[in-house]
Amino acid sequence: MIKIIDKYITKSFLKAFSFLIIAGVSIYFIFDFFEKIDNFINASVPQKFIFAYFLFSLPKVITQVLPTACLLGALISLTFLKKHNELTAMQASGISPYGISASYFMIGLLICLGFFLFNEIIVPKAQTKANNIWLVQVRKKTPKGGYFQERIWLKGEKNIYQINAINLKTKTMFGITIYFFTPQFQLEQRLDARQAIWDEKNKVWIFYDGVEQKLIPYQETKSFQKKVFRLKETLEDFQFLEADYQRLNIWQLKKYITQISSQGYDPTVYTVDFWQRTATPLTPLIFIVFAISLVFKGKETKVSFVFSLGLIISFIFWVIQALSIALGKGGYLNPFLAAWLPNIFFGIWGIIMLRYLNE
Repeated sequence: MIKIIDKYITKSFLKAFSFLIIAGVSIYFIFDFFEKIDNFINASVPQKFIFAYFLFSLPKVITQVLPTACLLGALISLTFLKKHNELTAMQASGISPYGISASYFMIGLLICLGFFLFNEIIVPKAQTKANNIWLVQVRKKTPKGGYFQERIWLKGEKNIYQINAINLKTKTMFGITIYFFTPQFQLEQRLDARQAIWDEKNKVWIFYDGVEQKLIPYQETKSFQKKVFRLKETLEDFQFLEADYQRLNIWQLKKYITQISSQGYDPTVYTVDFWQRTATPLTPLIFIVFAISLVFKGKETKVSFVFSLGLIISFIFWVIQALSIALGKGGYLNPFLAAWLPNIFFGIWGIIMLRYLNE
């Protein structure tokens, strides 16, 4: 009987979950389409690239919608069972709330595992292709470098950049080496610096703690503490790195963090991203636990009410997450705590409520 009930509960949840995933993705794409269609038209982008852009954006959208779909799916399916007195009948036949919840726990664990693998294998590749379509077809930018062997490379007009780390938000590069070449591709100058900051007002790069070596027509070496360089490449030429960075999986990201840390550069931004990738796949299970607790402890059986409640809970979660991530990347919060704070808060809250289901 339990197996039949497990199948029934699972089917009930998956129906609601599938509908919510499809609805959420559809709503997202409708808004995204109307927001971006003018950009595609103005750039005269062929239809096949527009279709490809939204197709490759799909995996990322699914990962964004999935946690909320799990929360609402569990809330709605359990509320239907409660509304039709099916939960009461199950408990009357000797099945405890924990026994009823076991199917949801198992589904949650499987979703978390699938979420992690999907987020590490499918999403990075698909999102990189979507970003490249946007950069090349819409913004008419041609990527000339990327992350390679734990370093960042960029081919400029007459030079090649080798960078240890870059923070686009603070407009700062760390561990820079620039090779300047003649039209005959002879190395004529090399510039090394600890860091460089983009001056948006004057459109120049300000380099700090560096060495400038001239090789042609004669050799000359000069060191400096601060020097302004007006290079052909502006901060905008490095924007594609944000797209290329997303293709790194969690293991490559960990290796990159270790590399730049060993060289004395601040890896805070990347470390927060790393821990966020470990925290995000567990959010669906935490939401499911939270939903179970709310339905069993609550008395409301109106689907519209629990649906609205689920949206509010989801909104609060994402607000807390956005705030903690921002504090973490700003250096005001430990990277692990910044990424895990929402999960820890809602997880503890859900477990506390779950503990008293039989009361």
